[in-house]
Amino acid sequence: MNNFIKSKKIITVLVLYIISSNFSYGQTEGSKKPKLVVGIVVDQMRSEQLYRYEAKYSEDGFKRIIRDGFNYKNTQYNFTPTATAPGHSSIYTGTTPAMHGIIGNSWYNRYENKYASSVEDTTVVLIGSKNQNKTGASPKQLLTTTISDQLRMSTNFRSKVISVSLKDRAAVLPGGHLANAAYWHDTETSPGYFVSSSYYMNELPNWVREFNKLEKSSKYLDTVWNTLYPIENYTESYGDNNKYEIVLGENSPTFPYDFKKLREKYRERNLEYFMIGFSPAGNTLLTEFAMDAIKNENLGSDEETDILTISYSVTDKAGHIFGPNSVEIEDIYIRLDLEISKLLKYLDKEIGKGEYTLFLTSDHGAVPIASYLNDIKIPTGVARIARYKDRLSNYLNTKYGEGSWIQNFEDDQLYLNRTAIFEKGLQLESMQQDVANFLVNLEGISGALTAYHLQTSQYNFGLRELVQNGYHQKRSGDVLLTFDAGLVQDDDSEIEVSSVKGTIHGSGYSYDTHVPLLWFGNGITHGESVRKVSPIDISSTLTMILNLQLPSGNSGYPLKELFK
Repeated sequence: MNNFIKSKKIITVLVLYIISSNFSYGQTEGSKKPKLVVGIVVDQMRSEQLYRYEAKYSEDGFKRIIRDGFNYKNTQYNFTPTATAPGHSSIYTGTTPAMHGIIGNSWYNRYENKYASSVEDTTVVLIGSKNQNKTGASPKQLLTTTISDQLRMSTNFRSKVISVSLKDRAAVLPGGHLANAAYWHDTETSPGYFVSSSYYMNELPNWVREFNKLEKSSKYLDTVWNTLYPIENYTESYGDNNKYEIVLGENSPTFPYDFKKLREKYRERNLEYFMIGFSPAGNTLLTEFAMDAIKNENLGSDEETDILTISYSVTDKAGHIFGPNSVEIEDIYIRLDLEISKLLKYLDKEIGKGEYTLFLTSDHGAVPIASYLNDIKIPTGVARIARYKDRLSNYLNTKYGEGSWIQNFEDDQLYLNRTAIFEKGLQLESMQQDVANFLVNLEGISGALTAYHLQTSQYNFGLRELVQNGYHQKRSGDVLLTFDAGLVQDDDSEIEVSSVKGTIHGSGYSYDTHVPLLWFGNGITHGESVRKVSPIDISSTLTMILNLQLPSGNSGYPLKELFK
């Protein structure tokens, strides 16, 4: 019997050895690490937009990545709020706001009684801006390391990390604490330069200064934006002339958009270069800047893996103005596909086919415009924050006496005046629950969770789980709200849903959480999966590909389909 048991153990060990010897990254014998990792985030891209405009995409952009790479079709964010700063932070840290601390693009700081930006840093200044001593940006609010930090430390800082975007937060946060450089577009000064921060450097490199001298932003704003194809072919979107979109300065939100004419109007409000953010030329500008970064920073040119992060922001800024069902957004995605094609061809040439690994995802989606949903009889409405605050104040004053019981209330976060509560000898937990019980009965609010319960209970399903994953004990409010599906938040207590223009995001509903996730390049085999995964799994997957230490707060899981 003992010999039989020993034989079984030997056979088991041999079988496990054979299995493990065949369990390799990308099914490639002797797989080597990529020379360059390229992370692409398309801001506000819903998963369906990969397929909705598919007939108009080229063969060499999105289609090439899907055709030759791996497609996770059921990728969902597992926290709220779904916004730019939390999304980018979660992709590259491999964890949720509960751990990395970026709970919004900005949030209320109860200790200093003011708002804190996700990347604003008064101890540093902008580098390259026409405005001297302008406040800079840094990742100091990010509480954990990123995959890019881990790569830099593992190679004793021989690897390079460069991060680019039109938005500061979409450049700074992906680069982590140790990026060689992060660059973004300065929209507040003419002529729209790419800038950085003294956190990274004392002056811009020569190649960035030379790029800025070309004044491409200004040249792109002297163009007219018309649809790439005849407008009658844009049948995937609602009509061009409609009541749902924000008018940019012309009489109607319709093609063509004469930016040369519009920039004169926007210049009066110092918003001239803000327009590049909702023009498809903004994506072209960023692609050109990213390709210059690859060349001039010599990315992927030696034995150490480098990282380039690219965040396309036009899709978000235009999405807020025109909505996800608009002709404008459709045309932007068709043109972005051409930018992706251009980038892939450049990577093939400069880095080499099969020498780089690329992923493409989004930081969040967006809800269709509420007035449009109302017209087609989909449940929607307006969460009237100002009205909620007034009614709650009256309730608390009636029950507890006159006082400033609410320190701050905006969107889904309510901060109580803890000083007043303690001075009155009241219990904070009881007040939190009393507020939650009152608010949850108001129209449009689907749930109200107290900080006490978020700290002491474990939620494993539905919106409560997502709220908890987005809750940070020192930065979040005393009561966190969720709203009914299809609702938008607005501080105007009188606005009617039929009058809403433009859209928002931030909820835990699938229109905000369901995003694309594509992998392509070195070691990536063709395939697709409908298994539910999260963008926080990207970082741990890259960790395994590059043989690194996991980021300090990592809570994601490697995407096992890529390791066979």
